[in-house]
Amino acid sequence: MKKSKWLAALTLVVALVASACGGDDDEGGGGTTGAGGDGGESCETTWVIGTMGALSGDAAVIGGPIHQGVEYAINEINEGGDLPCELALESEDSQGNPEQAPQLAQSLVENEELVAVVGPYFSGETLASGEFFNEAGIAFVTPSATNETIDDQGWDTFFRAVANDAVQGPTAAEFIQGQFSPQSVAVIHDNQDYSKGLAETVQSELGDAAEGPFIITPGETDFSSVVSEVKNADPDVVYYGGYAPEAGPLLKQLRDAGVDAPFVSDDGAKDPAFGELAGGAADTGAFVTCPCADPLKLEGASDFVDGIKQEYNRNPGTFAADAYDSVYLIAEALKEVDPADDVETVRQSIVEFLDGVEGHEGITKTYTFADNGEVEVDPLEDIWIYEWKNDDFISLGPASDVVNQ
Repeated sequence: MKKSKWLAALTLVVALVASACGGDDDEGGGGTTGAGGDGGESCETTWVIGTMGALSGDAAVIGGPIHQGVEYAINEINEGGDLPCELALESEDSQGNPEQAPQLAQSLVENEELVAVVGPYFSGETLASGEFFNEAGIAFVTPSATNETIDDQGWDTFFRAVANDAVQGPTAAEFIQGQFSPQSVAVIHDNQDYSKGLAETVQSELGDAAEGPFIITPGETDFSSVVSEVKNADPDVVYYGGYAPEAGPLLKQLRDAGVDAPFVSDDGAKDPAFGELAGGAADTGAFVTCPCADPLKLEGASDFVDGIKQEYNRNPGTFAADAYDSVYLIAEALKEVDPADDVETVRQSIVEFLDGVEGHEGITKTYTFADNGEVEVDPLEDIWIYEWKNDDFISLGPASDVVNQ
């Protein structure tokens, strides 16, 4: 397995201590009863699950639904009473800014009841803060950060619940080639970790058909210089790696300049606000790829969909279901934990459980983690295609249903 030598050493120490202290003794301490039913061991603590991402600012349209998926799962698990200890949620609002991420990760790590983290949500903040969780031996399961270099960091406690950009990028290129048979594709990105990595993968897969990359700056609203360059390139398709706050205005300005090529982007642009930002241009051929299945079309997800609607008065947003699955993966690990264990032992148990997960059934996929923490996926089944229609991105299905159709 991938876990580093400290885990093996810590396991030995814990085993020796348990043996010396009579860990199999039936004499337990008192304390208040936790969330568990059926008369299990009492629990004197709360198990805290942390989460970190954009809960305010422009990127909250992406972070908000993810947080809802985490929060809803924790509440549901507590109501079900299947764990001996109550779960609690600690949320940190990074606004998606990598510069804020390290101090927020440190704040989470310093919580002595923290047992695991669902997040961070974005790639840049994950790269900036993952070492804090790794050093503390805390499993962090990201339901949405897709930059492929994250698994190159060598973090033993990192797990990713969705396909990364090394999977999404080639599938996006396959969709572009199969759907539009282009002679040329203008590739644009905003130079952020997530966007650049994905766009570069798409460009590499497209080979000689790719033009660019053309670079815009996040936060700007006037893209006239790039629009002019793209117009001169006269592409058959435009591909954009980035987020909705720029994707919408960029598409509008491209259409105003007479560039009528289909516009393909990524999960960062999969946001209902895209249509408002793009105006009528959103209805002129806009698509996104996403390593996020549509729970509205998944067997077995109806209870989750109905619950989110009831709780938040909306359908599940992008990656909400993946966040929900991530919490349940952690909960499965906690079912095997002795509630009397100290927090370091609980953290270690979660890491070891996730490292050995094979065939765990979630609502979005069946989870098996590779040695580097990546979930095993089928590119054409786990990357979905969405098209802007009727004021939102509507799923066309997994790529297998769309490519070459």
